[in-house]
Amino acid sequence: MSKRKLAKDRHDEVLDVALSLSVSVGYLRVTRDAIAKQVGLTPQAIQHHIGTMAKLRRAIMRKALADECLPVIAQGLANRDEHALKAPADLIERAREWL
Repeated sequence: MSKRKLAKDRHDEVLDVALSLSVSVGYLRVTRDAIAKQVGLTPQAIQHHIGTMAKLRRAIMRKALADECLPVIAQGLANRDEHALKAPADLIERAREWL
């Protein structure tokens, strides 16, 4: 089996790291450089797997919602993120406790 990861696996790994960083530094402060350093890729490779910073932030928030990562959802609510604001009411209520 090849040492190279499948694109989907790499994409998932990048998002896992991005979400983890979002909890500690804030989802609006996550950088490609920080993700790249933890994943072992270049910032350009991160852009290849995720796209623009706007797409990265959108992907982080979608993952936070799917994983019910309350600290990141709370950040999204505080920043009026459109995806966070569309979360189910019970998830929004639980995330607001983090504010």
